[in-house]
Amino acid sequence: MRRPRVAAIGVTVAAGSLCACLWHASRHAPSRPADEVAPSTASSPPSRSADVQPVAPAGASAPEPAPPTAAVASASPEAPSAPWLAAPEPSPPPLPAVSDRSPVRVEMKNVNLHMTDRVVLRIHSVRGALLRTARNRPPVFDDKESFVMRIDAGEIAMSTASLTALMNDYVLNYRKAPIKELEITTTPEGQLRQEGVLDKAVDIPFKVKAELGPTPDGRIRVHAKSIKAAGVPVKGLMGLLGIEMDDMVKIQAGRGIVVDGNDFILDPQRMLPPPRIRGKVTSVRIEGEQVIQVFGSGPAPGRQLFPYPRYRNYMYFRGGNLRFGKLTMADADLALIDQDPKDPFDFNLDRYNDQLVAGYSKNTPSHGLKTFMPDANDLTVRTARGATARPTLR
Repeated sequence: MRRPRVAAIGVTVAAGSLCACLWHASRHAPSRPADEVAPSTASSPPSRSADVQPVAPAGASAPEPAPPTAAVASASPEAPSAPWLAAPEPSPPPLPAVSDRSPVRVEMKNVNLHMTDRVVLRIHSVRGALLRTARNRPPVFDDKESFVMRIDAGEIAMSTASLTALMNDYVLNYRKAPIKELEITTTPEGQLRQEGVLDKAVDIPFKVKAELGPTPDGRIRVHAKSIKAAGVPVKGLMGLLGIEMDDMVKIQAGRGIVVDGNDFILDPQRMLPPPRIRGKVTSVRIEGEQVIQVFGSGPAPGRQLFPYPRYRNYMYFRGGNLRFGKLTMADADLALIDQDPKDPFDFNLDRYNDQLVAGYSKNTPSHGLKTFMPDANDLTVRTARGATARPTLR
């Protein structure tokens, strides 16, 4: 956090025919509140017209205060059951700055959140907040760089198919990446199997079986139990020769992966495409072909923020300012509700307007908005030349 410069203004007053000089008077500009964070350079400031916010009518009640933010727990300080979890790991560089001024509280349940067309987060439950990345601009649905989602508590799963796509399409998608053609699956023993090709002078196929566990600072350690290169077990030979995985694999900085010895350390805060997430992983497990990450204290505890208990699949945003399309909500009260509760709410931020158009909305007595949406994967978009895309149910 950067504190603003303290500006001093010297005022000199000349008076009297004998040119007598008075002392300089100075005053200091007030320092900014300590809880305000410097804006990130990732988002450019909006135009002047974009800063206009709706003004609450006279006599309107003030926005309800946000409850105290729940502390985000780190991995248990007790001695881990697996010795490799106690191994020190390299510290990641600092994350980009965000502002916690007027955060939009958020609660989600039973949502499949599309990060890309092939990368989906299966949100069992999440409670946290949307934090703006620019001080003078609220979170904007149409700009995924305008906010990050802080996770105070929750449980999120990712299929091995989504994890494979994330690694190939995003994390390792750069020139001279050391690994290519990566495929991730699970074993019946609950281990993570990684198969791919090391991009050396001669391509070397490899297989790694690994166990997963949280690190003390909230990342995920992928601990190699067996390593094969070109079909030959090499982990023992590597140890005999004093060679480790980090001697052969160099991952570009900022990609969310650090190689530590023979282990990979994954940082969900950096691996995922925008909108970014903030939160500490306190537990991780494998169930079938799903990698399940627990953040903070786990499934959102206590009284739910969402005021409509009859609905099971939803995204709810409360407080602060929130912008989507041409609308800006002050003291946001927005519920996005699944029209089809038989399966999780499939939501794609890139297509949220298509989902809005295909659904319907209702105003609430408290000036909130309930929007009922079809699943994104139930939409087809037919676009004629020169025509506007019109979503229809499949």
